[in-house]
Amino acid sequence: MDRYNPMLEEIIYAFQDPRVVKLVEEITGIQEMIPDQYLYAGGGISLMGEDHFLNPHLDNSHDKDRNLYRVLNLLYYVSPAWNQECGGNLELWDHGPEGNPREIVSRSNRLVLMATHEYSWHSVNKVRAAHAPRCCVSNYHFSAKPIEAHEYFHVTTFRGRPEEPVRDVLLKGDTALRTGLRKVFRKGVVKPKHVYEKDST
Repeated sequence: MDRYNPMLEEIIYAFQDPRVVKLVEEITGIQEMIPDQYLYAGGGISLMGEDHFLNPHLDNSHDKDRNLYRVLNLLYYVSPAWNQECGGNLELWDHGPEGNPREIVSRSNRLVLMATHEYSWHSVNKVRAAHAPRCCVSNYHFSAKPIEAHEYFHVTTFRGRPEEPVRDVLLKGDTALRTGLRKVFRKGVVKPKHVYEKDST
């Protein structure tokens, strides 16, 4: 990000300001959250063009070292004049990928705070807008304690939509393979390269 307009970095890290984190803790009731300063979990700026989408999935449950639980996704939508017909909207699958999702429109200046745990299935439906990309500023917060009342672990887990049975089977196999590898190699098979070091000067 330091190769581009510094405003991009400032927008992302503004959500990690201790005052903002404290306010988010008050809103959500989730205490002692630790922002993802390395943006390992996928934080940053995302851009989705026409026909882009994300299948139902669970985000990975931990930080890069598997010491902390991911407990919150903070999603701030910034595409001007975005409405439901544009697509690219967040879907929350309250009853898992076999159910029907609730749709949250990716309206400009909307902030979504989504708790993350082993049942927080979500997706992004297909972008239909050709006039502009769907843009989102993302931050993820961790905690030493899980949101659920028990410990758990999972890699990023994708599923097919109800009308995609073959894709669902393939994605389940992919998840089983990656989960097995991660259990053997607790810190991962390779050292993560997708971390960001913010210049503190």
